[in-house]
Amino acid sequence: MGIKTNRQTYTGTPKYVLPILCFGLVMLGNLSQVFAQFRAPYTMRTPGGNITIPGSYAPILYSFDREPISSRYKFYIVLKNDSTVVSKTKIKLRTATKPSEISWREKGKKYTVTPDQTKEIYRIDYWNKKIKGIPQDSCWLFLVDTVSYEKRIRRYSMTADINQPAISHFKMEKAKEILPLKKETLEPYVEGNEKAKKLLSKNKLLKAIEELNLQD
Repeated sequence: MGIKTNRQTYTGTPKYVLPILCFGLVMLGNLSQVFAQFRAPYTMRTPGGNITIPGSYAPILYSFDREPISSRYKFYIVLKNDSTVVSKTKIKLRTATKPSEISWREKGKKYTVTPDQTKEIYRIDYWNKKIKGIPQDSCWLFLVDTVSYEKRIRRYSMTADINQPAISHFKMEKAKEILPLKKETLEPYVEGNEKAKKLLSKNKLLKAIEELNLQD
């Protein structure tokens, strides 16, 4: 049965059906990615040795075949000589053998520095708050728990995306040293908390930290 118009009878598929169908297929593909927003575990070199960063859910789409990278921000890069470079750029994370790095262009020339060549890097967020990354040999570390200061254990991300962090290090309350997040470094602190101990035995490090922060 055709579609009658003022000029002709059209027996094919209406022209607007194909774009709608294509749009629907694209959205279905995106939904499957949204429900699988899982950051795969990966290994990174740190001052304490190589660590495997546990996978975690993130509110952004993530492809399993890519290393995690920082979003692009206006970064203030404070070099060892106290000079500051301002550039809209992103952190490129390396694993196992190479440190993180950040690059910018100036007068047509590309410059790249690693954490050990800087005093700090930082960005200013929407609320005019300074999100600071401190150099730790192979990476910059950004404090994630900037609001919940009452927490016993502070978590640090290798990226400036503190709302969707790549947690790699932690620091105990009142301690000076920031430790790589590994089973063996967290183990001494779960003694006396059976639930946290059980979570750690299952390699659920972030869940163990959450449990430790809940205890009185």
